[in-house]
Amino acid sequence: MNRKKLLPVAAKTRGCRISGVSIAISITICLLLPVGCGSDNTQTEKPGADPLAQASADALTPDPGADEAVQDSGDAPDEAAKDPGDAPDEQQDEGEKAKKEEKGHFSFQPVVISSVFREIMGEDMCEAYRNYVDAALKGENEFAVKDEETYDWMIGQFPGVCFPVLEEYTESDYASAYHDGKATFHYTIPQSEFAQKEAEFEDIVTGILNETMRDDYSELEKVIALYEYFCTKYTYDYEVYAEMGERYVEETSAYRFLTTDQGICSECAPAFSYLLLQAGVDATTAGGNCPINGEGHVWSYVTIGGKNYHVDPTYGMESGVCLSYFMMTDEQREKEDEYQKDEMCVGSHYKDEHNGDQYDADDDSFAPLWGGYLTSWDPEKNLICYIDKSGKEAVFNYSFFEQ
Repeated sequence: MNRKKLLPVAAKTRGCRISGVSIAISITICLLLPVGCGSDNTQTEKPGADPLAQASADALTPDPGADEAVQDSGDAPDEAAKDPGDAPDEQQDEGEKAKKEEKGHFSFQPVVISSVFREIMGEDMCEAYRNYVDAALKGENEFAVKDEETYDWMIGQFPGVCFPVLEEYTESDYASAYHDGKATFHYTIPQSEFAQKEAEFEDIVTGILNETMRDDYSELEKVIALYEYFCTKYTYDYEVYAEMGERYVEETSAYRFLTTDQGICSECAPAFSYLLLQAGVDATTAGGNCPINGEGHVWSYVTIGGKNYHVDPTYGMESGVCLSYFMMTDEQREKEDEYQKDEMCVGSHYKDEHNGDQYDADDDSFAPLWGGYLTSWDPEKNLICYIDKSGKEAVFNYSFFEQ
């Protein structure tokens, strides 16, 4: 058995099943408890008219050089007076509609590793992981690695967050795995079947990205789009949660989450981060235990423009797209659920080794959104429309954040 791999052992607490090996912090499976979004407001329908059109003029600064359109609201427009060189409103509307409906053209990347994960784990492990992926995609079962310690850490930490299908269908040869600068693994299904599963997984990943994102989305917009998608597409797996109080549940994984559309936090968070990596956004996972009741949890840790943010898609699921868990600071993460920065694990599952203590999430630019619910957003105008924590319609202009 690989001593570095996180293997959950069920222990019941209020709302969570705690996973523990000989580590200082448990990466665990949490019950879905979105507690920070308003008071009792859990509506998913847009209350009243969409505020986007109403607020756009106020939220955006007009171009002083642009021509002002003057029209008598009481009279029908004079068709004969129209400049034939001007595009009709209908044509402009169709163009905007086509832009909004445009799909992405993302391609699958076999090797994706976050910068945080790379810094924490080191280049030797990253190189071993690249060799491992290359061997698996070629149908081989042996690859070069620096030493046994590097292999142990890599095989236990990388596949689940960097290539979920490999975690699902390959396994270490454990005690006999490393020998003379080489390490071996085996497929848990016939290799030809694995190749088919891997190809299907690529289609799932690119399908999600191309459905939810456009090629011209900024990194922030990719996070917005994927967060909304997770909140509305996936559901929390309460059956697995209940089973974990009775037995050891081995079948949880990011792969299962993406292929069944349901899961728990230790599946949802790595799946979310993995898809962001595939879309070109730097992301890994983080986790912690609540000091009050011992509950543990896993979420995503996103880096954009050199700034770090906590994003919790699990607590967002089935919440009406709650924004309390979107682009959080360390302080907001603790405020919502008591997960303290000093006790968090960023990137690695281990607090005592390969930890991410040096990273801070302290940009509170998105604080106005916390406590609210998303109603719509417009990438053309850089606007997020939401119901704020007081229950009022509000508009957040994120154009300041665009790089």
